Amino acid sequence: MTTHQEIITEDIEEIIRNVGLDTFEKLSGKNILITGANGLLASYIVDTIAYLNEHFFDRPCVAVCPIRSPLKEKDRLGHLLYKKDIIFIQHDVVRPLRRDIHIDFIVHAAGKSTPKYFVSDPIGTIDVNTTALRWLLDLAVKDKTESFVYFSSAEVYGNLTDENIPTPETCPGSTVTTGPRSCYSESKRCGEALCLAFHRVYSVPVKILRPVTIYGPGLSIYDSRVMSEFMRSAIENKSITMLNEGSAIRNFCYITDATIMFWKIFLSEKNGEVFNIGHYENGITIRELASIILRLCTGNENNLSFQKSDLNYSESAPMRVYPDMSKVLNMFGYKAKVKIEDGLKRTIDWNISKYNLH
Repeated sequence: MTTHQEIITEDIEEIIRNVGLDTFEKLSGKNILITGANGLLASYIVDTIAYLNEHFFDRPCVAVCPIRSPLKEKDRLGHLLYKKDIIFIQHDVVRPLRRDIHIDFIVHAAGKSTPKYFVSDPIGTIDVNTTALRWLLDLAVKDKTESFVYFSSAEVYGNLTDENIPTPETCPGSTVTTGPRSCYSESKRCGEALCLAFHRVYSVPVKILRPVTIYGPGLSIYDSRVMSEFMRSAIENKSITMLNEGSAIRNFCYITDATIMFWKIFLSEKNGEVFNIGHYENGITIRELASIILRLCTGNENNLSFQKSDLNYSESAPMRVYPDMSKVLNMFGYKAKVKIEDGLKRTIDWNISKYNLH
């Protein structure tokens, strides 16, 4: 079986082929600040830079990565721990980071992105999307950064009526301001407004990304996400327990497709714009997701059970999330390619190798 690190490397090589070395050359010799580097999407961004430095760049791109907890060798990015051009700094990004180098590019990907964590820490969730974002935008003004990306979320759309499905970036959304998830969705909306204000007033070259259910290697089976819990149960040859009928529909996008879109947007001149990042198909119910994972791991897609729970993370969560991807297609000529079964298999194989679950 391909090892977990080989799976990552294959993905990074696919990303570089699709984006192109001419585009990436803009990073050579520059400094980039990346928050939330341990996250799913940001870790692929960091890995891309490390690979480019090792194999292509004459002058390395230095990545400065403030992270909340010290990086360990067993962590997702542990293989980069001793790289001189990838600098990990233990730091809470809510507070400004003291640095002694000029910052040419900024990626703000830090945040509490799972219901379990943002419901349990609503104030911290709001802070990282507003307070942390504010000092990063101030830094962008001071250092005259060449590009700034803010990772927002498709949750800014809320629950939509059928006429807004698929959902274009121009849709104003219909979010709930008083529910337990509002700390996440409303602070993301505020973050978008803050970015565009800095673009209008100070000409900060911001791009706002709204990722839609991204998955892939790095999504650990020990995470609290629904997909993670499903994979863990199936890998352990246990029944997948669902807390409801699983009728909510999601369009899942594999990490390589999402990262390719990120780089094409980030290294472009499309400033002051908002972009969906997701798959134009792959729309399945949560119950169908469970069945596919069971089939890939055990061959028995019906090994499902149901159990009511007092946990209410799904309250006010949208029932249907389906992004209109025509803007990215029209501007950059790219659309997601990876089928859900193929992406899930790579994610499952990564977990089996990473955690020695053979």
